[in-house]
Amino acid sequence: MTDPPREDGQRPPAGDPYTLYLDLPTGDRPPNLYQLLELELFCSHPERIRLAARKQFRRMKPFEDHPDRVTREAIQDIMTEIATAQVVLADPVQKEDYDQTLAQELGVDRDEVLRSRVAAPVPDCLLRITAGPEMVGERIELIEGQSISIGSDPHCVVTLPSARLGKLHCKLDHHDGNWRLTQVESQLPTLVNDHYCQQFLLADGDAIDMGGYRFRFIQLPQYDAFEPQPPPISLIIRKGPSVPAPVMNAEPGESILIGHCETALWQLPDPMVSRHHCRVSPQGDHWEVQDLRSTNGVTINGQRIDCSALENRDQLTLGRFDILVTLRP
Repeated sequence: MTDPPREDGQRPPAGDPYTLYLDLPTGDRPPNLYQLLELELFCSHPERIRLAARKQFRRMKPFEDHPDRVTREAIQDIMTEIATAQVVLADPVQKEDYDQTLAQELGVDRDEVLRSRVAAPVPDCLLRITAGPEMVGERIELIEGQSISIGSDPHCVVTLPSARLGKLHCKLDHHDGNWRLTQVESQLPTLVNDHYCQQFLLADGDAIDMGGYRFRFIQLPQYDAFEPQPPPISLIIRKGPSVPAPVMNAEPGESILIGHCETALWQLPDPMVSRHHCRVSPQGDHWEVQDLRSTNGVTINGQRIDCSALENRDQLTLGRFDILVTLRP
C-alpha cells in the first residue's frame, strides 16, 4: 500500500498523518474538530456536519489496515477523532460547551465570528441519489461557481463505493447558465435518461446513471417573475444570549416561527422569549413580522408593534435579543 501524493504531485513529509491522509494544511495537531472535518469555525448545520464526517471516514478507510503498526495506530486514532467530532458537533449541549472552550483557546468571540459571516449562497439546483446500494436520499447542493467531482476516490466531492466507477468518474460545472455533466474516465459508462453520454447539459428531472447509482438533477423551485416576491432574508443576532444558531436564512415562500420551544423553526432558548413569540413571513413583495401574543412583545427599531413590514437593516428586538434584518437582493 502506498501513500497518496498531494495535488501538487509531492508526497507530504512523514510524521503528519492529518496532512498525509486528509490533506489538511499544517497547523495545530491535533486539529480542532472543525478543522478535522474541513468545516468553517462554529458550523451549526447538522446535515453538513454528518456529511463532512462521512467524507473524512471514507478518505481514511483505505488505509486502516496499513502494514506499519505505528501508522496503523495513528490512522485508527484519527478515525476515532472523526467519530468524536460528529458526536460532539451534532449534540447541541456538547457543541455549546466545546464552542465556548474553543473560542477561549483561540481568543475569539464566537458570536462576533458568526455575526460577521455573510449568508451562504443559495443553491439553485441539486443532485439527489434516488437508487443505489446505499446513500439513497442524499442531496448534493449545486451552487454557481463550484465544481462537483464524482467518483470512487475519497478526495472527490461525492464519493461512491463502487468498482464500476472511475476514481474521477465525472464532474459537474456551471456553464453559460446551465449545469454541464462531463465524463472524465470514458471507459466506464455514464447514462443520462438511458443514453450514453460524454457531455450533457442537464435539465430538470434528468436521470443520471453511473456505477450502479441513479441521480436525479433537480432545479429548485423558481418563483414566477409575474408574482411579487420578497428577496431572501437573513436574521442575525447582534446582541443577546448565546444560542446554537445565531443566524436564520430563508427564501421567499418560507415562514419562520420564532420562539423558545422545540416546535419553533428558529429556537431562541431564553425565558424572555415566549414559546411561540412571533412569525416572520412573506406578504406579497415584502416580509412582515407578527407578534403571536408574546409576553414581552416585539419591537422594531425601538417601537413596539403587533404586525409590521420589515425593511433592510431593521433591528428586531425579542426579549434580550437584538436581531438585524438583512434582505438579500
